[in-house]
Amino acid sequence: MTSAPQTMTDDSMINNKAKPPELELNLRPGVQMSPPRATARSPPGLSSHSPGNPMVGSPPPPGSSQGRGAGQGQQLDDLADCFAGSFAVTNTPNDTNRPHPRFAQYKMKSSGMSQEMRRKKLLEHQRSKRDDLVNHARALATGDFDEEKEEEEEEEEMDTSGEVRQRRLRKTYKNQLMLSEWLVEVPVDMAEKWLLILVPEGRRNLVVAANGSTKVFSKSGKQVKSFPSNLPGGNRGQRGGKSNKYTILDCIYSESNSVFYILDMMCWDGFQYYDCDTEFRLSWVQQKFIENSQEAENAGNMRIRSRINPYSFQPLPVYQCTRDSISEALNSPMPFSDHLDGLLIYHREVHYMPGKTPLVGWIKGYMVPELMGISVCDELMEQRPQEYGGMKTYLKKTYDRVEKMKKADEEKLRAELENMVEDH
Repeated sequence: MTSAPQTMTDDSMINNKAKPPELELNLRPGVQMSPPRATARSPPGLSSHSPGNPMVGSPPPPGSSQGRGAGQGQQLDDLADCFAGSFAVTNTPNDTNRPHPRFAQYKMKSSGMSQEMRRKKLLEHQRSKRDDLVNHARALATGDFDEEKEEEEEEEEMDTSGEVRQRRLRKTYKNQLMLSEWLVEVPVDMAEKWLLILVPEGRRNLVVAANGSTKVFSKSGKQVKSFPSNLPGGNRGQRGGKSNKYTILDCIYSESNSVFYILDMMCWDGFQYYDCDTEFRLSWVQQKFIENSQEAENAGNMRIRSRINPYSFQPLPVYQCTRDSISEALNSPMPFSDHLDGLLIYHREVHYMPGKTPLVGWIKGYMVPELMGISVCDELMEQRPQEYGGMKTYLKKTYDRVEKMKKADEEKLRAELENMVEDH
């Protein structure tokens, strides 16, 4: 059912401190990073793979005092995330935190660019700038930064223009995940340039395994869990120097199954992959889990729950974005036991960019027939809200904004043509 992307080998993906690779990450510069402590290592070569079979763990034993404390912490985290989603000062186009007109009461200066045009601009922009990614990854792994100072800088540099702009690397656990926009325009090159991931219901988390411990942070930057794991750098019993081992993942946590489903991989075993193509990152993490399943004993397997690995880690299958592949994926049993939350489509060439980007699209399963003309199973269609009257009604403000941008583009082009005619 699944078809993992073919792997690639590209010298531009090599982390060479003296000669930075040409591929660059679209992050906001200007932040003084912690000084490098060692020469950056380069990622090893990439080999072929196929996605592994997901395994579902059982929930942890209930009733402990730690469980009660964790429950209270979870409630506080839920409240913090709720406030973060409700009161975020932003005007990012097609914000997935605003799925309905009643929750979309925010203003934005028109950028005059459609979703397709902004995708092209971002792909061009990510090649023109590069931040100190090695030090950034090390700062996240070690926690070597001042979050209070970062929050003050963020308030001073708030930008609500909605334009494509440089993004600086935040030295905090807040806003470190690459977030999607509502997919309201099907990419013209979807079959050739995009990849699909089916996303289960769960909580989005940043997972950092370093210094013999694995810590989990919410989107708002709050630490919600700490435990040992078999991820590189995730427990004290692993061989090798602790300081050189750290792993940073973008995950969906299923509380009912005690599983962290891996959406994306930014660092693995001390190597950073922020400035690598999505196709490479997803292929690499799939390969690492295949090797782990073949080589590691049960005690070291990242999929199997144990005393030193209390939660299962599982990479999500990757699909091609052809009509046949999408149809097969949505009309077959899900590759996980949780309910489907939605579909994420990634541009193959996008680097990992914290923040919202049109190069990652989000759509609910029941919206696929309307937007893409692809039939889905009855189970997904039954997930439609009672008030759902179609995408253009459910996402009216998003569609109105896209139409406004298109008209602005047309008027701008018409004016340029008129000026050219007058000049001649």
